[in-house]
Formats: sequence, structure tokens, C-alpha cells
Amino acid sequence: MSESKDPFPAFEEHTLQKIEHSLKNLRIADLEIFISASRMQNLGKAALMHHLSQSAASAAIQRVEAAFRTELCTHERRQFRLTRKGKSLLPQFEEVVEKIRGLITCKEEPSIRLVTTHAIAAVVVPSLLPLSNIAFTHMRPDQAYSALLQTEADMALVLDNFPWKGVVAAEVGKGHFQLYCRKQNIPLQPVLLPEEQMEVLFLQQMWLQVHGYALPIKSRIPSWSLIAQICQETDEVGFLPDFLAKKCHLHPVFWQPSPSPYRILAIYRGGESQLQKRFDLILETLCQVFAAQLL
Repeated sequence: MSESKDPFPAFEEHTLQKIEHSLKNLRIADLEIFISASRMQNLGKAALMHHLSQSAASAAIQRVEAAFRTELCTHERRQFRLTRKGKSLLPQFEEVVEKIRGLITCKEEPSIRLVTTHAIAAVVVPSLLPLSNIAFTHMRPDQAYSALLQTEADMALVLDNFPWKGVVAAEVGKGHFQLYCRKQNIPLQPVLLPEEQMEVLFLQQMWLQVHGYALPIKSRIPSWSLIAQICQETDEVGFLPDFLAKKCHLHPVFWQPSPSPYRILAIYRGGESQLQKRFDLILETLCQVFAAQLL
């Protein structure tokens, strides 16, 4: 009897439809078991490698043979041997599996590397998690900007207090810095300040103009989040952005000068066309998050 026509010719792009038809009742994992058993010449070892029982691996081989309506191996107890048909199809099986793996990999979205301060992340991360595959990293604004320029990050959330050159900058939020405390109507006392950034210098200048003496400072704390936590747990007064103060249920003190405004920017490199749709969705969500903080 003449051997039946090969239902699985040499792999080319135009044969994908035929392959799809042949594999209608076949899992890609079945082909992987067949390939492993063929290369190892042992079904038991292949089953162990794929975390299957011997019977489950044998059933997978049978499904491969059923899909192509021909014997591809000799069913010996101790050794896995390929028939002539099996030997001719093995390289094509390997190429198909590799092709499918490549297609799956192409469909997986790469992580968007978003860097920002701990304080901003505490407010935005819960809303961003459902959107996309995002890898979050805490960094100071200057470090975040550097990571962006060195292509070590895709997007950074920063305050508009620095000339962010060489990047696209989109406003996603705005508000005010003020002095806050968990107690309402707390009397004048020394305050907790973050590092000497632009908004801190503005507060000190305004204080001097209004009161005629330097702002009394109790301590310099390098993190907004830490200042907010201290103010939430004690009666200390700290200088904070309103979005973080609201999150911690703090109240502005009555003896401070005018609040200093801020803008939060999402900065990223231009020309990232493959990521722009995902960027747009993130930007839209960020605007909604910070708008809700003002309600």
C-alpha cells in the first residue's frame, strides 16, 4: 500500500490554514511532548520534564497521531522510536511550535516602566493597575528624569518645578501645597519640611513677607509620604501637596500664608508610537484621579 500523502508539508506562511485545520483537536502542548520524547528517545523522561504522568504523555502522543492519521512512532515500552513519517515531520513540528511561540510573544504587551515618588504612587497606582502591564519604581524626580533620558524608564510623574527638556510633558493634575495637621485650629508651632525644592522656598519667602520673621522649622524630612504619615499619627504640622493631605485626612492650618500652586506632569520621550495608545489611556486615567482629589 502506498503511503498516504503528507498532510503537513514543509512549513511556509501560506500553509498556516492547513496547519490550523490539522491541529483543530490538538493542543500545542501535545506537539511539545512529542518533540521532547523524540529528542530524548524516551517517553517517560519527556513526561517527567513536562510534569505529566506516563499515561497522560502517552495520550498526548496518540492525539498527535490521530490528528495526522498516521503512526509517527513505535509504541515500545522502554524506548521511543520514530517511524519514517515521524522523522520527516519532526523538524516541521519544531518549526510550527517555534512559530506559535513567537506569535504568542508578539501579542504580549511589554511593561510600561513608570517611575515617580512614593507619595504620587500611593495615590495613582490603584487606578493604573487594571489598565496595562505597568512596572512601578519609586525615584526622586531628578532620578526619574535621568532614567527617562537614558531609556531606563518609559514615563515619569513629576512636579512642574524643573525645566524638563527633551521630553513630552502632559499636565495630569494640579493643586496646592499647604501646611497641614490632623488637628483643626492647632496653634502656631514649628513645622516639618521636605527638601528645599521650589515650593518649599516659596513657602519660606511668603512666610517672611507675611510674618516678618523666618518660618520656624522643627525638622527636615526627605519624603512627603513620611511627613504625611507623621502628621496622620501625631499633632505635628507638615508641608504637603493637597492630594496626599486629603488621602491622610489632614486639615490646613489657619496661620499659614497663601498656598503655593503646583502642577503634576507626566513626562515621556516623544516618538514612542507603539506605546502612545497605552500612554494616552494612562494620561486620561491620571487626569481623572487627580481631578477626584479636588472634589
